[in-house]
Amino acid sequence: MGKIHTHYDNLKVARGAPQEVVRAAYKALSQKYHPDKNPGDDRAARIMAIVNTAYGTLSDPQRRKEHDDWIAQEEYEIELVDSTRQDDPHRTVEVPVGGWSDGALPVRRRPRTAALRLWITAVTCLGAGWIGGVFTVTEPRQVSTVLATAWGGKPAGEVTATANAYPRTVPGAAANDGWESTPRPYSPDSDAQPPPIKVVAVSQVILPGYSGECENETPALAAPNGEPWPTQSGYVEGFPLMNRGQDMQLTLDNGDNAFPVFIKVYDLERRSNVRYVFVQSQDKFVVDGLASGRYEIRYQNIDLAGKNSCTRRQRG
Repeated sequence: MGKIHTHYDNLKVARGAPQEVVRAAYKALSQKYHPDKNPGDDRAARIMAIVNTAYGTLSDPQRRKEHDDWIAQEEYEIELVDSTRQDDPHRTVEVPVGGWSDGALPVRRRPRTAALRLWITAVTCLGAGWIGGVFTVTEPRQVSTVLATAWGGKPAGEVTATANAYPRTVPGAAANDGWESTPRPYSPDSDAQPPPIKVVAVSQVILPGYSGECENETPALAAPNGEPWPTQSGYVEGFPLMNRGQDMQLTLDNGDNAFPVFIKVYDLERRSNVRYVFVQSQDKFVVDGLASGRYEIRYQNIDLAGKNSCTRRQRG
């Protein structure tokens, strides 16, 4: 399993450390790296700034809870990627293929069944909704990228993605000495160069209708949090709402689909899911309060009744 770097690592304490241990660790590191004791030492000054940031997060109960939720979400994603690569070492897609089971949740940590190892990412359509245009994907088996920038007409070149809780580190800005200025998500492809990407403003994503193919469909009576699927379109409970901001809205339109869908809004720069949404068939849901950024829509058809032809073939 991959490793992510957290504020706990920067303070050299365990994740469940009580506040007195956190304070003691901060005091010890401050005595070692404080600029007054290391005049002219740029490395000590940088480490002290990192320690201050880590302590500011872990000493505040609300910020620490958000950080713990972020860690759980990242580790959940790592397990999915690792388990898929073990099942099929020749696959090159970022996420597992297949169906969700009813057992996994990054916050509650319920047991997962083998079916959870199968997950497909089918990314749908691009649209410049604020000017009234919608581009719909016609082949759901292909993985298409939905890139969203600031909601409000900014040119693509002026837009920068933001994640309010965890700003990104500029690669190469500091030596790789075991200290990280911000929590760093694990990425198995972190050294790979991403392909050129054209960023466009997006306000609406239209999910394609059911195509008769089974690889993006799963029978699931329970949501990933172990609870029954919601009766109305909305966020799936138990998952944090990340990348909060007032920059954009994203409409997820499932009006042409006979199946409800489970959707992940994926931040391409943070390499993590920031929203988890369930949208009923013939319905739509607005994801609002998003910070500007580059996002990918990952969805899966959910066969709640488990009675269609795909489900019968899976059962044998």
